Amino acid sequence: MPKVVPEYKEKARRNIIETSAQVFLEKGYHKTKMDDIAERLGVSKGAIYQYFRSKEQLFFDVMDFFMHLRKDEVMSIILSEDPMRIASADFIGMKIERALQTQSFGLDLFLEAARNDLLRERMTEVLQEIYDEFIDLTTDLKERGVIKRDADVGVIWRGIVALRDGLILSILQGAKVTDVKATWVKITNMLLKEVFLERWMDEAK
Repeated sequence: MPKVVPEYKEKARRNIIETSAQVFLEKGYHKTKMDDIAERLGVSKGAIYQYFRSKEQLFFDVMDFFMHLRKDEVMSIILSEDPMRIASADFIGMKIERALQTQSFGLDLFLEAARNDLLRERMTEVLQEIYDEFIDLTTDLKERGVIKRDADVGVIWRGIVALRDGLILSILQGAKVTDVKATWVKITNMLLKEVFLERWMDEAK
């Protein structure tokens, strides 16, 4: 009989996902075996299968975990007293550091999504969920006087996401980090000027 993961169900599931993320980062998706994850957790492989039916499903959930982690970081800043911090060199520096630490997983994710329709569909669903959540928040931000009432936040959101991903990719291709940071600060300030009210821009200077 499989050894039961010694935690409450949801917490145990989260623990498996976070541990699996580390193993996938170290070994890559295809080289990782469920035995490797079980050994790292200190449980039997059967205990993992109580929560995930396959390595593929676990990989999908790790992808969800990383994408929602990135979303939560951004949302926490947008809802803070200093939403313009997104346009700072420190913010993109954090994203660059995270990307360099997880680039092997990102490559695995990209390659697997190219040949796995289910993974690609799930990525699309998660991105849409994140986008919808962001758009829902804008009503409150408009009421708080943080962003302009007529701002097309959807366009700005997509532009910033595309800029972030493109700049991080350029670093992996050899671009200088200092140049990337300077580009991020200049362009995001231009984009956010279309969204945030003037007083937020002034306070961020």
